[in-house]
Amino acid sequence: MGADERAEGLWHVDMLGLDAVQAEGATGEGVTIAVIDTFINPDVPELQGADVQVRGSTCADPETGAPRQIVSDDPAHAAHGTNVVSMLVGTGQAGDGGPGARGVAPDAEVWFYGVGSLDAADPEHCALQDPTVEADGIDLTRDLSWFAGEVEENIQGLGDPTALAARAAIRDGADVITMSVLSGSSANWEQVAFESMIAEVPIVFGVLNPLRELMLPAGPIGTNGLFPVNAIEPDGRLLTDRETGKSSGMLSNNIAVAAPGDQLLGVGGADGWGPTLIAGTSYATPITAAAVALALEQHPEATPFQVMQAVLRTTGTGGAHDIEWAQDRLGAGYLNVPELLAADPRNFPDENPQWVTSLEDPRCVDAEGTEGHFDESNGLPRCHWTTGPFPEGLDKYRAVYVDGEPIMTLDEPIETPYSKPQTDAGAEAQTGREPSTVSSHLRTSVALGAVSLVGLAAAGVIVWRSAARRARSRGRSEERGEAS
Repeated sequence: MGADERAEGLWHVDMLGLDAVQAEGATGEGVTIAVIDTFINPDVPELQGADVQVRGSTCADPETGAPRQIVSDDPAHAAHGTNVVSMLVGTGQAGDGGPGARGVAPDAEVWFYGVGSLDAADPEHCALQDPTVEADGIDLTRDLSWFAGEVEENIQGLGDPTALAARAAIRDGADVITMSVLSGSSANWEQVAFESMIAEVPIVFGVLNPLRELMLPAGPIGTNGLFPVNAIEPDGRLLTDRETGKSSGMLSNNIAVAAPGDQLLGVGGADGWGPTLIAGTSYATPITAAAVALALEQHPEATPFQVMQAVLRTTGTGGAHDIEWAQDRLGAGYLNVPELLAADPRNFPDENPQWVTSLEDPRCVDAEGTEGHFDESNGLPRCHWTTGPFPEGLDKYRAVYVDGEPIMTLDEPIETPYSKPQTDAGAEAQTGREPSTVSSHLRTSVALGAVSLVGLAAAGVIVWRSAARRARSRGRSEERGEAS
């Protein structure tokens, strides 16, 4: 690939103002980004010197129990996941010494959770395994599941490997999660959404590409509280297939933001390794997650959800503004990194901007003007923005996962790995932790339910995560001479 073509593949560097923001010290240092994908080749030249840690696979061989190999030098397998990581922390230098893939947050720490081939993600080919469970920890393949609006035991180890990877990343302490593969049921991802809300770990994922519109949407498409990302071309238009005229993001109503995702300089394609142009929402997604990492680094006293508020309130070119979701699948607008870093997220609400708490929310109104409502046939909430989950479900899940309440089956209490003695006080008393603004807001929601209670087992993880983030934040603040 010639120098001119490589330069054209770095157009996002100019659009996002990366030269200036990185020169001013915004590099993602001290922030951990979890990547959920299929395979990775950490040995490509563009990742040498980057902090990339392969955390393991969520799939094992059902017969032998051997973990599925997710590190591969076969570009047919690993180009996708490796390109995703290069959008985060690529060094900008290819193996021939010329320009290479350049990451938005080159000093961030990347944790890679692999699932292997999605064609072999079914129980017949994939025995779920928790890749990072500690010896005395709770195995996420045998703890809880969420089905038909209820918390259940998961004694059979059922689930989805991508959703399991997201749960592991939350448990392990990632600051933000980026995912460019779609798999799993809505129930799998509702459970992930609950844990994301509780731990305040934003999950950014890519919407469907143009050529995938006829496929049955899988994974987190439509899940409440997550951050779907669409892709744009260099001229600002949605990523579009030239033959069909279809554009990306169809079937998605809750898109958060749009970011560069076409004609980007990557590390390889299915035919081989080396600088090549890549396209897809798969790459707009890590670019967005890396921008979140820059904001977390630069504003360590802000909460993750305040940072996500800032992402959606600084789109376009007009500085900070109220969130306005577009009707043309651009979400809140074009990602604007300089404006994001210039804004103080602490001025924004400490609540997830993508989380619909009421059927009266204008986002629940569909194109025909039908407002959010409860379905008379089954009593389930109907909202154009999302298929769920909703605060009532979060309340149920939190009670078991965090507060340690038993599961009630046929009026009989069943203990879970998170259960605690019923005589114990609530976790707010045990940990001294004040209820979050998100929790307080949900407690007062009148349309769909309330959120309450914090507890012991999972609360220990959450408190550990918060303490770790505060320690990292103090370190970043002290390095810049800021008050902690």
